[in-house]
Order: sequence, then C-alpha cells, then structure tokens
Amino acid sequence: MILTGMCYPAPCQTFLWEPFDAGQMPPPGWTIDGLPGQWSASCTHHAGGLNSEARFTYAFEVSTTRLISPPMNLSDLSSVKISFRHFYDDYPGSGPVAGVATRSNYGNWHSVWEINPGSNAGPEWVDLTITNTDVGQQAFQICFYLNGNLDNIEYWYLDDVLVFDPLNLDAMLTTLTGTPPHIGGPSPVKGMVMNVGLTPVTSLEIIWQLDNGVTQSSDFTGLSLGLQDTFAFICSGLMDPPAGNHFLAVWINRVNDMADDFPENDTCSSVVERSSHVIQRVPLFEEFTSSTCDPCAVFNAGFIPWCEQHGEDITLIKYPMNWPGAGDPYYTEEGGVRRDYYEIGFVPDLYVNGTAVPTNIPAVQQVFDDATDQPGFMDMVSRHTLNGTVIQVEGTVLPFASFSGCRMHIAVMEKTTHNNTATNGETEFHHVMMKMIPGAEGTMAEFADRQPFSFNETIDLTGTFFEEWDDLIVGIFIQNSFTREVYQSGYTVENGLFSSEARLSDILIDGISVQGFDPDVFAYDVYLPPGSTTVPETEGIPVDTNETVIVIPAFSLPGITTLDVFAQDLITRTAYTIHFFTGGVGTDKKTVQPIMVYPNPARGSITVTGTGPARISLMSAGGITVKETAILTDSTLDLGNLPGGIYILKIDGADGRVIYKKIIVLPGN
Repeated sequence: MILTGMCYPAPCQTFLWEPFDAGQMPPPGWTIDGLPGQWSASCTHHAGGLNSEARFTYAFEVSTTRLISPPMNLSDLSSVKISFRHFYDDYPGSGPVAGVATRSNYGNWHSVWEINPGSNAGPEWVDLTITNTDVGQQAFQICFYLNGNLDNIEYWYLDDVLVFDPLNLDAMLTTLTGTPPHIGGPSPVKGMVMNVGLTPVTSLEIIWQLDNGVTQSSDFTGLSLGLQDTFAFICSGLMDPPAGNHFLAVWINRVNDMADDFPENDTCSSVVERSSHVIQRVPLFEEFTSSTCDPCAVFNAGFIPWCEQHGEDITLIKYPMNWPGAGDPYYTEEGGVRRDYYEIGFVPDLYVNGTAVPTNIPAVQQVFDDATDQPGFMDMVSRHTLNGTVIQVEGTVLPFASFSGCRMHIAVMEKTTHNNTATNGETEFHHVMMKMIPGAEGTMAEFADRQPFSFNETIDLTGTFFEEWDDLIVGIFIQNSFTREVYQSGYTVENGLFSSEARLSDILIDGISVQGFDPDVFAYDVYLPPGSTTVPETEGIPVDTNETVIVIPAFSLPGITTLDVFAQDLITRTAYTIHFFTGGVGTDKKTVQPIMVYPNPARGSITVTGTGPARISLMSAGGITVKETAILTDSTLDLGNLPGGIYILKIDGADGRVIYKKIIVLPGN
C-alpha cells in the first residue's frame, strides 16, 4: 500500500506507507539514483518487519546511492514524522555512511539521520520528527542513502517506511499478511492493523467482502494499542468461494466505536484464488552442510536417521559447501548459487519449503508436521533415464491454480558417497547434490489451472563427482522465486512408464450411479425434482486408480458439473459433463466413437479419428498453441516444420467432449 499526500486535502495524516511487499525494486512511484542494480526486493525480514524488505547489496566501488520516495504534498505542515525499520550488516573495514535525507521541489538533499557503525547496527525501528524547511512544501521527498566504500558493507535492509502527521484517532490497515493468495478450502481472512493516531485504540470493527458479495463483520475489543503499535487480526467467518479468482476487500469500519479521522488508509485488497483440486504437498528439505564442519556432523547424527524414517514423505537435497576451512571436496558452484539465494552464512543450515529451520530434531519434526498440513496445489510425475553418463529427465506438472514467478529446479544427486570425507569425522554422506539441470537458476515457468506443463532435459554428467553411476537419484521442485515458497517437490522414477488411461468407470450423483453410464460417453443430462435448489454431490470413479479426478460443481441450478479426468501421465485428459435440469425426469445417452490419434510418435503428420465436428489444437509443452484447425470428421494434421519434442493435442468436440493427448514429434520432422 502506497499513500501519497499529493491528492488529499488537509488535514492529511498518512502520506507514505511502503512495506516493500510488491516484489519489485524500485516500488511503484520510487526511483533509484546510483547503482540501481544493487537494490532489490528481498523475501527476508532482517530489518524486523514481515514478508519482504528492500535490500542494498555491496558493490566494489566508492560511491553514493539513493532510494528515493515519491513526492508528497506537505502544504501547511510545520513538522512530519518518519519511521522505518533497518538493519546494517557490516563488513570489516571503513564502511559507508547510511542515512535518511529530505528535499523539496526536487532541490538539494538535507540529511536528517545518519550512522557510520563499525559493526552491525539493528535490527531497529527508527522514529524521526522532521521540522526543516522541506516540510510544508508541495513536493516533499525522502531518500535512503549510502555514501562511501560500498565494498565494506554486506547488506543494508529497509522495511515499513511510514511518513505521517498523527491525527487524533486513526488506525491503518497495513497488510493482509496471513491471508494466502491460494486456498484449497474454507479459509480465514488475516491481516495487520497499526495505530497511527494519538489516541490509544481499544476496539476495532473490521469488515471483509468477496466479489461485492455479502459483507462479514468482526469485532475486536479489549485492545490497548499506543502510537505505532500493531495488532494481528483473524476475522470471524471463512472464505469459501468456488474455484477461480476472487477479489477480496477488507476495511476498518470503526475505531473505538466511531469512524476514525483518516479513512483513506483503512482498506486493503487482494486477489484470492480457490484451487480446483488439492493433494498432499511433499515438503522439500534442503540442507547446507560440509565435511569440514563439526556442528554438521553433530546435527547429521540425528538428522540422517530422521530422514531415513521419513524418506517416503519428503524430498531431500544436500548441498556441500566450500567452508569452513578448505570446505567439502564435493562443493559445486551450483550449490553456491543456492547458498547465495538463501543468504546462507553458516553451516549446518536447513530450509524446508523455502523457510529456515533450526538444526535440531524437535524443530525438524515440528516443521515437518506443519508442512504436511499445508495443501498441495499442483501434482507432478517425472522419470529419468541414464545412458552412460548422459541423463534425460522428463515429466509433467499439473497445477490446480495459477502461479506466476516460478522456477522449476532439477537436482541430480548421489544417494550415498564416501570420497568427500574430510575433517569432521563423517565418512558417509547422503543425497549429495552433484548437478542441477539446466543450472542452479532452474527454469522459469508460469502455470495455469489444469494446464499441463511438460519438460524434457538432457545433460552429460561427465566431470561431476559421481562415485557410482547406478546410485543416482533426481529431485524436482517448483519454487516461487521471490517468496521462496516451494509449491511441490518429489523424486523422479527411474525408467518410469505412466498410464494414459483417462476415463471413468462410473459417475455417482448423491451416491447413485448415473443411469446408462458408459466410459466412452462424456455428456449426460440429469433431471432433478421440480424446485430443487441444491447442486447434487458428484463423484467420478476412475478406471485406473492412478488417475486424477477433479470435480467442478455447477454454481447453481440448472447448471453443469464438470469432471476433469487426468491420466497418470498428467497429460492425457478427458472431461465429462453433467447437465442438471429441474422440473422433469429423463436421461440423455449419446453413442460416441472412441477418439484415436496415430501414429504416435509421429513425423510429418498425425491422423485424428472419431471426433465428429471438433476443433483441434496442438500446443507446446509450455501451453503455447502452435497449430489450430476446425474439422467435420476424421482429419490429418500436418506437423509442418515443428521441432522434435513433446506436444499436447487438445480436442474440443461439438458433443461436449474435451480430450487432451500427449504427442511426441520426432526430430527431423
């Protein structure tokens, strides 16, 4: 939330609130003067705030850099308050000066706060009252600056920047922290309120609303919030919308049983997506360790047996580090990239689903219990084959919601190694990362609900530290590159084969089989008693227990319930539709020929039969349509000059059938 004072008439209380949670640098309206590449939005909280913060990373030069706010209108004011959180992470040597300056009407900067520590400073919350000549002007700005030898600082972290003039009664809704962007079932609305007024806040009424629907009110009493105190709230009532995106608005309605003095800072909003399906999330454990680290040996003495006990329930990757001392002989630069991503400064260090965890077994058990309670919003199947030293990894990710800013990581490991023994007494090491495919940065990926994302990577492992070529294991995980959250993880199946069966053996409506059901008939009409208002419970019984059946209920009656059926390969797909009517009795059963696609693998062209009138689309593994045509009956689809690889054929039949098939186009097409 960014509030500027340029468009508000006096009295105006909150001019700027910047928690750096937009995931971009500079934030909207901000600018950077000098070394913009060294500033970033970091999903850390070293400054003492929540979620994310601004970060400056050291640079090999003597210079000045400024992170500059948007202009604010402070007309008619004689003073203004500035507060912020910060942490100065020092490096030996004469470090740069860190400070805050103000200016007006784009003139000269005037320093109002400055430090030049010889060691770490913070995390701390700084409060300033500014009365200089910049206050009272129409274009007032602040900046955070560093000046000096920028190589003698590790990082400078900033968060929760607030510029305000306290009114008498004012509570600010700062964030919806705790309200997840994806939900798999009924979920609460959570957030944070800060008192930015002079009067203590003793009670709050907070209202939330989805999609301009019914409002829900929650009362919080018995509070005692002084100036800049915060309160984390959980509203009563649960969000329980149908699958898809929904607009959530939350606002403070009353403070101390009355309207506050500045309603402009009372509201926050976000988009919440209800997933179409939920499965188990497999926690990813990433350990940073070294055979020259004595504490690593102590932790691993308990952690290795724990992992063996929970081996089928987690994905485990261990990155050998190049310190302390000479470091682990099996250190790789790719492990160093993962270390820098998490800002690792010591070993052993453990991250579970992207979050740091204390290296003791009680903490490990607790985070495992918590992680397995988290819903999984995507599934994946994958296989690997090894031909000499060349490994091929291929598979498919099936998301049940939409995700952006993701990276898919593939880690090739050896299950057990011995030749990296060094000084800490350990002689056997497990799940040692040897190579990441195609590299430590992973592969950028965007996911859309129920749109399969296929991948195929091949790499020669010559030059790696593998001791036994029949002892490798491959881990795959999907991670949000900014928030670090890991959405799903798992291991590949060596030489795995996955079924393409994507049909149902029965459909149950309120526990009763659909009359005349046939696995190859995909559309049914069901007539409910007159006056029916409740959408019946619908269940699909798969032919193959490895299929995934996703039921999207009708929103109202009359309406259509869809059963989306995915084969074990997560690409082959069939959709059944149940059209519910009210006011009559009957069934509709159509005789439908099976759809066939051949040859597969193919070169030159493929033949599609059994569709009747339909539209067929050929998509790349990433979901981009490369060919599309309408047909009336059996047809041949020219593959043209398409490069070899995995493609997805989508068939939209006029009879309501929607079928997806995996097509392999051979090289040299």
